[in-house]
Formats: sequence, structure tokens, C-alpha cells
Amino acid sequence: MSILSTLAGGLLLTIASSGNVVAEDVIRSGEVITPGMLVTEDGAPVFDSPLIGREVRRTVYGGREVTMDNTQTPRLVTRNQVVTVKFIQGGLEISTTARAMEEGGVNDTVSLMNVNSRKLVTGTVQAGGWVLAQ
Repeated sequence: MSILSTLAGGLLLTIASSGNVVAEDVIRSGEVITPGMLVTEDGAPVFDSPLIGREVRRTVYGGREVTMDNTQTPRLVTRNQVVTVKFIQGGLEISTTARAMEEGGVNDTVSLMNVNSRKLVTGTVQAGGWVLAQ
């Protein structure tokens, strides 16, 4: 097990690779991982990991490994959710609503059905939970 400890401004941080990180307690499906949820295999708390801020795909039980494969970027758009869709070009901005045909996180491409015209469009999910039409 490789753990890198550094002294930064008088604060000791434990940084572990995601292969050595386990759930301290049960992390339920859909929960976003916070620093208090992860420990190393030796039980040391993990304060800095690429897993922090990601969403768990399936429930992970205490002591089980948490990896990039069993997590995903947090879902901002869920299937069948009505979302705002914007088409922006130059100074022109057109907004409408559409129903998401699939789920997606920031920068994911999703299919949408325009509520008014019933036409399918694709777009990229933005941080605010709206979709930029392509």
C-alpha cells in the first residue's frame, strides 16, 4: 500500500491512491462522497482523493474498496426530468423546455425531447442543471 504524507503549511494531509481507499461506513447509492466517508485500508482518514465529490453508483459497505469504476460524476439531470434547454449563438439565446431521455452529469451529452415540438435534440449538461443544445 502506497500512502503519501506531506506537510503543507503545518497541516499533515494523507493522500492515498484510489486503489487503497475504502468506505468507512455504508455509502448508499446516489450519495456524493465527502472526505469523512473514506479511509485507507489501515483506517487513516483520507482528506484528498479524486473520489471526493463523485457519486456512488451502487451501495458500498464499510471496509469495501471505493474506486473510480463504482462512482460517477454527480447526476444533475435524471431520466424524464423536464429541463431548460438553451441554444446560444453569438448574441442570440433561445430557451425552451425538454424532457430528458437519459441521465447525465456535467459535460455529459444527453438526448432530450422538446416538450412543444416532440423532436429529439442532443445537448451538453451544464453546471447549473440546464442543457446547452448542439
